[in-house]
Amino acid sequence: MKKKYFSLISAILVFALFTTGCGKTAVARDDVAVGDVSAAVVKALGSEDAFVSAPETYISGSMKMEVSDYDSYDIKINSKGVNIDEFGIFKATDSTQVATIEQAVKNYLQLRLDTWMVEYMPEEHPKLENAEVKTFGNYVMYAILSDDGRKTAFNTFEKGLTA
Repeated sequence: MKKKYFSLISAILVFALFTTGCGKTAVARDDVAVGDVSAAVVKALGSEDAFVSAPETYISGSMKMEVSDYDSYDIKINSKGVNIDEFGIFKATDSTQVATIEQAVKNYLQLRLDTWMVEYMPEEHPKLENAEVKTFGNYVMYAILSDDGRKTAFNTFEKGLTA
């Protein structure tokens, strides 16, 4: 009886090993312009006329980030309607800089949370509470969007960088 169970478990493990090893792992390209990825995200969100690029002063002042340290970046803020929709994409100069950018973006999101006034647009607060940061290759993206918006944005981000 033990021998049958051992054989069955062994067969399952061997099958699992072969089937999981066949999946293709996405490889991040390093030659994609941040503006192209950002434009694709805006289009996927269906907000071509709503998002505008934040000026460098917003990034250095509000985000406390020195953008000249990075290869490139684009921060998009929704300028239409009453919402806090925002996302940003940064490209590191090399892989050693990715963690620094990721931490800077997380610090920015924490600062936004720490300074949020509860009575100010309470329906928008969940977007900030659920904001996420994703890294793919030398690119870092954050998104302050609805759940569906974040999913769409991050899928488009990764798709735009996949070789």
